[in-house]
Amino acid sequence: MYSPIVILYYNMLLEKLFKEFDVDIHTFNSADSELFDQYFEHILVKKNTFLIQEGELEKYSYFIFSGIARCWTLNHKGEEQTFWFCKEGTFSLSNISFTLQERSTFNVQTITDCEIYRIDYQQAERLYKAISGLKPVFEDLTARLLNKLLNRNIDLIKYTPEQYYLKMMAEYGSDFNCIPLKDIASYLGITPQALSRIRKRIF
Repeated sequence: MYSPIVILYYNMLLEKLFKEFDVDIHTFNSADSELFDQYFEHILVKKNTFLIQEGELEKYSYFIFSGIARCWTLNHKGEEQTFWFCKEGTFSLSNISFTLQERSTFNVQTITDCEIYRIDYQQAERLYKAISGLKPVFEDLTARLLNKLLNRNIDLIKYTPEQYYLKMMAEYGSDFNCIPLKDIASYLGITPQALSRIRKRIF
């Protein structure tokens, strides 16, 4: 897996998370936010590192403070198929394996150097006890994440690859430039050559 660099300072993770999911930042007070941060370990992870590989049981819940990771598996042709990007301000999609304590059916790999906060299962249980009302809020956030994944599948049906590419540009902002074109093409279900033609029409 990896040997992360551990750093002993903390940020307001809840504020960043709630901003991404459009949740009222006043759901918890500043003392709760500071307490929340202290349950997480801060690590720096290099580009192309696997946070989890298919078949493994996820030991941690990862919060992507900065950077991007991709979720992928091998398709029926034995080719890597990217189906999700874990962007700044969100938890890794491997959080599903972590929550259910089931082996992951896909890989999560960083595509940039990432600043990540992680928490193990025991610490998560302690955190839920330490901050009243946190667990149902996080259950709601998990439902929102799964809804985003559902909407992604619906959008691939509703929109052309070019329309979806423009949608991704708006959603990811400047971070979009950090995603390799081969991964974007895979995500859109098209060839790199088709993506090149789309980019020529747009730019």
